[in-house]
Amino acid sequence: MVGALEAKLRKKASFEQAVLEVVRETYNQHKRIVFNGDGYSAAWHKEAAKRGLLNLRTAVDAIERFTDEKNIQLFSRLGVLSEREIHARQEIMYDIYFKQVNIEGETTEWIVQTQILPGALSYLAELSEIEVKSKAVQRTIQQVVEATDALSDALEKLKVQNAELGGDEVHEKAHHMRDNVLPAMAEVRKAADALERILADKYWPLPSYREMLFVK
Repeated sequence: MVGALEAKLRKKASFEQAVLEVVRETYNQHKRIVFNGDGYSAAWHKEAAKRGLLNLRTAVDAIERFTDEKNIQLFSRLGVLSEREIHARQEIMYDIYFKQVNIEGETTEWIVQTQILPGALSYLAELSEIEVKSKAVQRTIQQVVEATDALSDALEKLKVQNAELGGDEVHEKAHHMRDNVLPAMAEVRKAADALERILADKYWPLPSYREMLFVK
């Protein structure tokens, strides 16, 4: 862009005219990347595909492209990074991603195992001691049982994925986090959210969404 501006200035165009022309030409050349809507929406995903643009939805997807040949040539030509340095940076990014998601996955497992499940089981124990025959009690017990079992099932799947680190190489571990741990965490989150809506408040061990959003 700087070179184009200098070339136009050599043609005796005013600085303002030269800048305007360079901006116009640059925009026309690259306007397919401009999207003024919600970049997180399904509409943009569809539009990006229509325009032939990359749609890198995860960090791992983006890290993979860091060592594309065009990127290596660009960084090398400009003296930013050598090819060896680029591959080293990619290795570091994979390692950071793996460790962060691994910590999140194990923390999720720990919170559910030691706080949420015990709370749900304590509530079930209390309900089971009610001797009054009541449809409300039976419905509540059934709902809590189903939600607690769903959470327990999701937790067991997460435990398996947390224990299986995905391989010996750091890029394999990062892919395992993306492809297996994150989906397992999402299932735990879904089950926990459902349980939060029906568990007695005194048995829910964490700040609820309602408390975080509305209680000052």
